Amino acid sequence: MTPILMSDIDLFVKYKSSYYYSFMDLSTHSIYFTLGMYLLWYFRYTFASLITIPFMSLMTVRTFLIFHDCCHNSYTPNRVLNYILSHISGTFVLTSPNWILGHHTHHLTNGHIKNDHHYLFNETVPYTKRKFLLKSKWEKRKYMILKHPLVFFGIVPFLYFVFVQRYVFALKKYKHPSAFKESLVRIITEHILNNVLSFVYLYNMYQYEILPHFFGIALFATSLAFMLFHNQHTFNPSYVVKEWSQRDSGLKGSSFIQIPWFLKYFFMGIEYHHIHHMYSKLPGYNLQKYHEETNHDIVELSMRECYNNLWLVMYDEENEKYITFDDFYHEVNHVSIKID
Repeated sequence: MTPILMSDIDLFVKYKSSYYYSFMDLSTHSIYFTLGMYLLWYFRYTFASLITIPFMSLMTVRTFLIFHDCCHNSYTPNRVLNYILSHISGTFVLTSPNWILGHHTHHLTNGHIKNDHHYLFNETVPYTKRKFLLKSKWEKRKYMILKHPLVFFGIVPFLYFVFVQRYVFALKKYKHPSAFKESLVRIITEHILNNVLSFVYLYNMYQYEILPHFFGIALFATSLAFMLFHNQHTFNPSYVVKEWSQRDSGLKGSSFIQIPWFLKYFFMGIEYHHIHHMYSKLPGYNLQKYHEETNHDIVELSMRECYNNLWLVMYDEENEKYITFDDFYHEVNHVSIKID
């Protein structure tokens, strides 16, 4: 494995979570979130909703990132407080803390094509070109429909967060008892608690006549989250290897997305994803500070590159890069012509 420099360890200690910064971050976020919800309700019957809905979508993304850090036990120095906050924030993003069960494995397998966890090396690109070639014509057609950006980044995220993840981890544990260390009873309990709290939250949206607005928020926020996650690991030059290290998974297999300055607050530093994958215990509110004190060779993605990456749908083992359907069929047709 690549040795970890002492300077990196010193920076980790310097920028690990603190009660002061987590309190300041959570307080500021709570004020903005509450104000946004009030404006969403106040302008619910006006064209101002065209502003309040996108704003609350971005705030929901940021709430998920707080939830994300709490599940990683990195938002505050206290494990119990992180657990409590994960349930509170998880209510507003309709996601159980069970989510971390799969996400931990993602951190151990990102870019590792032959891993011991039997997990996808890339969660948004399940096929290599070789595996896709073996699929039937109907299976290929289904995959092409599923991976169209309007479907995969528009409809699928909403269905996953609002419906599927309400039970999926309990189902995985039931079918594969060794999949997670946590007991089935605890996983089910976590699901039930989040389902109840989410129902109360949605019922209040209904009572205040903003439930349709909320589903608009959820559609936009989940779509944005999927596009963000996809671009964090799906780009060229790719990092898909057999000899894997966590450090390389961060520096080579995780991107640094160039978020516009006016949107940076809403993403809470997660655009510095290369740092997060090296040290998942660093809170999002400190990732930029850590990055600015290092000089790593990393992959930077512009907004245009992020858009283009949405069409990357499979991994080409021979050329060691992610490709689009057009790339795939162009090569297949070219080969068939040469053979003829």
